[in-house]
Amino acid sequence: MKGNYELCLAGKNCMFVPYRPEHLPNYHEWMQDSYLLEATASEPLTMDQEIEMQREWRDDEKKCTFIILARDLVPSGNSSDIPPPPAESRICNDDNENEYYPNLIEQTLDAMIGDINLFLSEEESEESDDENNSIEQATDRGLTQAELDIMIAAASHRHKDLGTELALMMMHYGAKHLRLRRFFAKIKDTNHSSLKLFKEKLGYVQCAYAECFGEYELECKCDTPEEMVDWIERRWQWWCQKKNGTASIATNVEESCSGDEGGGHVDESPFGMYEVYKCPLNSPP
Repeated sequence: MKGNYELCLAGKNCMFVPYRPEHLPNYHEWMQDSYLLEATASEPLTMDQEIEMQREWRDDEKKCTFIILARDLVPSGNSSDIPPPPAESRICNDDNENEYYPNLIEQTLDAMIGDINLFLSEEESEESDDENNSIEQATDRGLTQAELDIMIAAASHRHKDLGTELALMMMHYGAKHLRLRRFFAKIKDTNHSSLKLFKEKLGYVQCAYAECFGEYELECKCDTPEEMVDWIERRWQWWCQKKNGTASIATNVEESCSGDEGGGHVDESPFGMYEVYKCPLNSPP
């Protein structure tokens, strides 16, 4: 989508940058790998097809895509071209959108490790005795849900416990900026690491299982985008405390959106999640 085409989300260990034509050579090489093709249920594309798909995804307002950068791969010699890690004083800072990093894309091509996506859609109408009321609710609701998809293409950065940070950053951006209140993921029953990530670390709950595909659907849902933002921020603080060995037991989203506990005990001091910066186009898209 064009809404994020000039934005960078700068986290502590990773950064999100918009998927640009400069990324295509690396991305095309990734998607020739049989392991990634199977994991993403994709077919190999030619470079021309990859170029066309990048353009289509840029213009599709139902697809929000970022390339994931690993900070430990970012060149250290050009610090003025790289956004700093987030401040610890607040979870998310949107006040930096007037700070520009025009060389960020070209300076970080070797730091690419994967991509992360939100595929937006309308939620199905809840059953109602009043057919007209159901239609009106569906119309008013709009694009309030998204499938969350994460691909770590670089083998060097798999199994490094990055998934929780990446997912919560993207969910927070989706809830706060795209007004999403429901996230879901479709995961094969043989993908035990992804099931553990979404169930145990992110608090998703099972909402469906397609036996014919051997695939679970897990969801994270709140009544409003504001409640979702609040839950994600509490989950983020719980996760930071867990890594520091100070967290209590976390609850899942079903319990926390309707209760007071959220993601477990929350310290008064926030832990920085990400800051938003501009990485403007040097030339027309």
